[in-house]
Amino acid sequence: MRRFQTIVIILCLAFYVWFLSHFGTRQVMHYIRLAGWGLVLTISLEAFARFANTLGWWVTLGHYGDRVTMRELFGARVAGEAIDYLTPSQVGGQFVMAMMVRRKLDMAAGLSTAVVASLCEMVGQVVFIVLALTLSLDMVPAARHLFWPVVGGFALALALIAGYLLVQTRSPFTYLLRFAAKLPLRFETAQYEESAAEADTILRDFYARHHARLFASSLFYVIAWALGPVEIYILLRLLHVRASFEVALLVEAVGMLIERATFLLPAKLVSQEGGKALIFALLGYPASIGFAIGFLRRIKEMAWVLFGMAILTFHRMISERAEPTGPRVRMHRVPGEDPLSGEESL
Repeated sequence: MRRFQTIVIILCLAFYVWFLSHFGTRQVMHYIRLAGWGLVLTISLEAFARFANTLGWWVTLGHYGDRVTMRELFGARVAGEAIDYLTPSQVGGQFVMAMMVRRKLDMAAGLSTAVVASLCEMVGQVVFIVLALTLSLDMVPAARHLFWPVVGGFALALALIAGYLLVQTRSPFTYLLRFAAKLPLRFETAQYEESAAEADTILRDFYARHHARLFASSLFYVIAWALGPVEIYILLRLLHVRASFEVALLVEAVGMLIERATFLLPAKLVSQEGGKALIFALLGYPASIGFAIGFLRRIKEMAWVLFGMAILTFHRMISERAEPTGPRVRMHRVPGEDPLSGEESL
């Protein structure tokens, strides 16, 4: 598996070398210089999207999120997204998020709600894509030939959501623990069986009883995704490119479909710059503009990745020095009790 990932990364780097040699490094660097301090604006705008993402997770916590502050959730969310960005298939971030708030939120509740929030994020993304394409496809004449590729990408996104939901309703944590028990690990997995079963119960009960929270969480993620085309439009203005906001909507929506189709690649390799270059070329703009916008967005993303890794490092340093200040929230269920609201069901 590592060999395959190494080959993929080498091919991705080769793409960047080919693109820059073919379209010209000077042209791309010219666009980057035009952006200048405007990058600070896009990096700052991302803070609002990250806050909306945090609200999307907070909504899923319910009663057990009372002890966790929004600042702690925000830090955990930013750190988790940094891990997801750097890993293939975007895995590991949910565990980091739950781990960082485990002193005030039981690990089972933190991990299961982080997983629910990730599904809501996918749902919010699909909703945004539908809205963006509905508003932009008919208003951008050059985009009409993108109809069937968009349909294919949309079908793939729906399939991924359906598969992810199916996995979550089939006791995923218990199955993962059983799989881990078969590996030559140095820790006893039996001690985690209760927590795994508890996390699976929270997942099932959430989807069965908390539809309003599911809707609210997805809505916050729609808001977060909706800031993407605003960023694209700002970058286009900074680069002195004449384009309507509908073009920015279309570029962002189709770009999301490309990134979703290539989710196995870490750090959005190729899909970020290459995807934007392809989209702009199909819309009649120079491919170098798309590449430059993708590269500028990567600079913004890397700034937030560094911020997230700094938060994670600081958290680990504090955790290693500090002793537990109090008991963590434990979720011992009683028959008929809702594990997320703490209320007895009829």
